Formats: sequence, structure tokens, C-alpha cells
Amino acid sequence: MGVSGGYQAARRGPSMCPGGEERALDIVMPLLQQVAAKDSNGNPCVGKVGTGGSGHYVKMIHNGIEHGMMSALAEAWQIMNQGLKMGYDEIADEFARWDKAGELRGTFLVSIGADICRQKDDQGRYVLSIVEDKVVQDVDGSEGTGIWSQLEAVRLHVPAPSLTTAHFIRIASAFRANRKQAKAAFDGQFSVQPWDEASGDKTAVLENLRRAVYAVFLGSFVEGLNVIDQADRENRWSIDYGAVTQIWRNGCIIRADYITDMLADIFKDRHADKDVLHHVLIAPELKGAFPALKEIVTKSVQHNAVVPSLSATLEFLKYSTNTLLPTQFYEAQLDYFGKHMFDLKSEPEGKPVTGKHHFEWKLA
Repeated sequence: MGVSGGYQAARRGPSMCPGGEERALDIVMPLLQQVAAKDSNGNPCVGKVGTGGSGHYVKMIHNGIEHGMMSALAEAWQIMNQGLKMGYDEIADEFARWDKAGELRGTFLVSIGADICRQKDDQGRYVLSIVEDKVVQDVDGSEGTGIWSQLEAVRLHVPAPSLTTAHFIRIASAFRANRKQAKAAFDGQFSVQPWDEASGDKTAVLENLRRAVYAVFLGSFVEGLNVIDQADRENRWSIDYGAVTQIWRNGCIIRADYITDMLADIFKDRHADKDVLHHVLIAPELKGAFPALKEIVTKSVQHNAVVPSLSATLEFLKYSTNTLLPTQFYEAQLDYFGKHMFDLKSEPEGKPVTGKHHFEWKLA
């Protein structure tokens, strides 16, 4: 059984993700329902996920989704702090506004982001100001689920760039001494430059930033669900995605009320397509957030802001919805030097299997 909510959930109620045989789950479920966190309607955030190890697996991918969301919010914090020159209290107020209404309402990570920005120690210093920019949990062995999530995405051939890129910056951050050495070799760093709006009206850019963060959050859920779906097909776990949605309602790190409401609506139908990228509820949301995401990534590139998950989600949306990819040239290269074969544009798309055609690009 996977359990989410951190050490504080031991007192306040965790989100619990059990899998296994139906008979065994029926025995333990009454106890788990008493212990579990409750949603706004008083319903327990626990459910029978599926058979076998499905509970552990879903919780593992939950953590992969979590990494994508955490990275996006951290990227937004840097943009506000270093790009827009906003103080910690001002950033806290902005996060609180995001958490109160709109697409990011009721989002656990946004909520604690406001708390983190406001917290001071007994010397009157902002605690955040003395925290080093190192995430070491993947390297020191205390956190393995993020690593496994990325390995599973690759193994199952599921593009999950929002999650994977978030993992890479965690790894890079851990080796601060290496970064310091590289900074010296480059004779300086690519510092974040003040944005034009830093000394003026920030309203428009902050709204774009909110929408961009939402795009990453929703994209992370889409990518994570795709990984779960492929593993479910492989292992025949018969995962109940409605139960998974209820488990994610409260008590877990990826709690996001607006997103979970949409997913709950989708998975009322147990036969609904699990690839929700093209669902009538999800597609318009991501399409609507695309301009804001693009604007924020563009400005970030111009001003050297570090935006791995924001930019990765932008690219994910571009190539996942595009039927004219540069891989047309990529495939030709593979056929040129390796005789890897290719499909023809005149043929039906078919499945991802070896093509039937080869061209002798250069006589041997």
C-alpha cells in the first residue's frame, strides 16, 4: 500500500493507496477508511486501486507527478523573486491568491508555498533565505520513487518530459560543488536578469505565470496517468481510476482540487480512455493555457530564468499535438546509416512497428 502526505499526515490523516486481492482489501478497508484523510464532503481518501502491486505503483507515479509540480512552482518562485524582484511576503500573497480561486484552487503545493515564503526563524530571518539550493534526496538514497517513475516512463515508451526534466534539475542541484566549478570555468553564471515588468505593473505577467504553472500541473497528471495506464495494461491490474482520483482528493502532496474534479468527471466511466490528453475536458484546458506558457518560457529564455519543467511541458504540448515533426528527417538518417526502414506518408499511420521501406541513399 502506498501512503502519501508526509510525516505530518500521521496525525492529520494520510492519503492511502492499497492494492491486492479483493477479499483482503475488503477486510482492511473499514480500518483504512477511519484513518485516511477526508475530502471536503467527508469521504475518505482511500480506495481499492486494483490487484497485485497496483497500489504501490500508483503511489510511485504520484511522486513522479509531484516532482513535475514542485519544479514548476519552484521555477515560478524564482521568476517572481529574481526576475520580478518580488519580496517573500509579496510572493506568499500571490501564491495565496492562486490557491484561493481558479485552476490552482485548493492545491496543496501552492498552499504550502505561501507558508514557506512567510515563515521566519527566531532571529527574524526568512527561513527560505538560508536554505541551500540543493535537493539531495535522490542521490542520498532517501527517495527512490522519483527515479523509478522516470525509469518506468522510459521502459514503457511513455513521453513524460515534465516529470523527467524535473528529476534532472534535482540531480544537478545536488552536486553544488560541481556547479560551482563549472561556474568558475565559464567565468561566471547565466544569472537571471530583471524582467521589464519588475519596476512596473506585474499583473499581466503574474496571470500568465499562474496559467503556465497550471499547464505544467495538468500536463504532469496527463503524463503520469499515461505511465500508470501502460503498466496497468502490462500487469492486468484492472486499476479503478475513479478510486485513484478519490485517493488524490486530500491528504496527498499532489492535491489539486480543480484538476481532480475534472479527472473525477472523466473516470465516472470506468471504460474512459486513460490517455486524457485528447479528452474533451482536458484538451481545451491545455490549449487555453498554451499562450501563457509560451509567453513565460519565451521571457524566461530571454532573461536566463531556469525553467526546465515549464519549457518541457511547452515542448510536450507542441510535439504531442503535431503531425509534422522533425523526426521525418530523423527517420531518414536512421535509414541512411543503419537500414532501419521507414513508413511512407501515403500509408495509414498504423502502430509503432518497423517500417517496410528502405532507400539505398548511397551505394555501398
